[in-house]
Amino acid sequence: MNNSNTKPEKVQYILRPLFTILQDDALWKSFMAYAKNIRADAVMAFSTHLEANHPSLESLRERLPLMAKRFAEVRAAGMSPMVNYYVTLGHANMLPAEHAKAFTDMVDGKGRVEHGCPCPLCPEFRSYIYGAYKLFASLDVDAVWIDDDFRLFGRAQTDSFLCFCDRHMEAFSNRMGVAYGRDEINEALRKDPLGCTPVELQLRRDWRAFQEDILVEFGVLLREACESANPDIQMGLMTNTIEMMLRHGRHLDAEIKALRTKNKPEPHIRLGGASYTDEHLPGILDRCVTFDALAAMITEPSQLSSEIEQFPWTIGGKSARALALELYVLSISFSPRLTLSINDGFLGFDDVSGNYQKTLGPLKAYLQAVSNAVSGKVRRGTSLPFPNEPDVIAGMDLSDEPSMRFNHSLTRIGIPVAPGSHTPTLITMKEAMAYPEETLTSWLEKGTVITSEAYYHLCKRGILRNSPIRVEKGDMSHRTTVERIVAPHAPDWLRNKDVIAWLYMPMHSEYILSAEEGAEEWSEIYDNLGNRQSSGVVVTREPYPMVVVPHTGGLLKETGRQWLYQQIMSYLTVGEFPAMVEFGVNIYPVWWEDDKEVLLGLANFSLETYPSLALWIPTRRKLAKVEQLSREGVWTEADASVTEHPDGGVRLTLQGNSVPDHASFETYRFIF
Repeated sequence: MNNSNTKPEKVQYILRPLFTILQDDALWKSFMAYAKNIRADAVMAFSTHLEANHPSLESLRERLPLMAKRFAEVRAAGMSPMVNYYVTLGHANMLPAEHAKAFTDMVDGKGRVEHGCPCPLCPEFRSYIYGAYKLFASLDVDAVWIDDDFRLFGRAQTDSFLCFCDRHMEAFSNRMGVAYGRDEINEALRKDPLGCTPVELQLRRDWRAFQEDILVEFGVLLREACESANPDIQMGLMTNTIEMMLRHGRHLDAEIKALRTKNKPEPHIRLGGASYTDEHLPGILDRCVTFDALAAMITEPSQLSSEIEQFPWTIGGKSARALALELYVLSISFSPRLTLSINDGFLGFDDVSGNYQKTLGPLKAYLQAVSNAVSGKVRRGTSLPFPNEPDVIAGMDLSDEPSMRFNHSLTRIGIPVAPGSHTPTLITMKEAMAYPEETLTSWLEKGTVITSEAYYHLCKRGILRNSPIRVEKGDMSHRTTVERIVAPHAPDWLRNKDVIAWLYMPMHSEYILSAEEGAEEWSEIYDNLGNRQSSGVVVTREPYPMVVVPHTGGLLKETGRQWLYQQIMSYLTVGEFPAMVEFGVNIYPVWWEDDKEVLLGLANFSLETYPSLALWIPTRRKLAKVEQLSREGVWTEADASVTEHPDGGVRLTLQGNSVPDHASFETYRFIF
């Protein structure tokens, strides 16, 4: 339900017990009591543990009777039994079992080998893994999930852009009709695309397509193995972080197609990159927003779910309070299917305080009420675009991680983001380089926030003509100190005041902005001696509604810039943007709407408790009613007042119990 949702989705708790729990009768009994108590829907048991990455087929066959016994209990308890196939290509360098020494290991561009992590082109490995998946699919299970080691990157002993083994190199040469060396390919992959020749850019695209096709074909092999043993099986696939997905040869939509079985054509897709602890609450928010972006990259029909990780630290790793907050944001953002790894297969399955069990069971009813309320609505907010087009991804700078900074920073200052439904669109250098002109123009027409670096590049590409905003190469480094808010409509407390220094607020200091007739300055940049260096934020509606900013997107959490960016959103949408939190930080709004009503979720990722909280809703509509969802799933009148906002629209002030407490959340329904 990332962009829109036409029907309520069922909230599902999918528990992932380690294989060691299945092996111990006492641990298993405790686990099943826990699963029933929290109203779990499915048990996805690990197939192996921390043994060799690829145990012999004989040893795998020996564990099937135990798993069959456990799964019979799961089904009798009304839950769905599933297998989490733990090691396919290998999570990390591990000593191989004797038989697996015959497998071809992955190799990176510098010739380093990842032992125990076989290449998917190795015929001996393919024969083994086909048989292994077939064994587990033969059990009475509803789904077999491929763990997130289904990838050609991200392992400890090797560098990125795998695999460069001899099998890969030969296959690529046969495909292209040209013999390429490791160094030649690796150099092209690591170069800044702006410095690549057309031949090198094509090599990047060809290599990425090759990598994608290898994984897709390997997915077909695994699906065929499972379906041959169980025609009613549903496949599942776990992903990694969005950085890994974008940076290396993965095409999620193509992989989803590869995993469709005849009787269950919508595979499970678990989005990954979870937070393991609650040591940094806003860090959990960052992870949730990243999942949201991953969901936006998927267009093929699938059953989306999210990763919630905190084992093996059952006690103290993540509080029940933070866990509930995490589950809420993931559920209201894109899907209420939740895979939970909240157990310890080493020391025992315990919930000493009882808080997990006290929280998860009742929370499920609340999350279901939220899912029901989202039904039929469309998500709104701003965002960076997240591509699923292989050609676009291949054109991005692969020497650096794809940036989520803007999305993360905007959530910290109370601005809704909506990957996949982004209006306005945020454009950084990565987007300006990689997307075709027609796509960029379509975003420009709807309103965009553009970094000065990206704006300069768009002008060089000839995409922006006759604009009253000018960006030239210059040098503000080591001299930029403050940003002064000069917007004529700024409030008294902010107008002509300096906000936090460049030392803490990263900017593109190599570009100088200026505003000509038809554009307006909202801020200016000064050095430490008070000399004006450049325009700061500049806005215009000609030839497109645009705001050019000097900021890189990092560390926007500052009161003056909170006001500035909220004004930017209202300006670009002509006063029709979702609710934004005023004078409160680390409080994230999620907005869904239809023709009749709005659903707003507020998640407080701070440790602050607010006696009242103001929201600015830039809208021409009249707000008639505000309701709040109780923890019992009942809509009641919210403790709130509505006044006109000085910048247009309404100011909604929440009070008392209607304000989300620290590390907590609330849901509201607006009737206009």
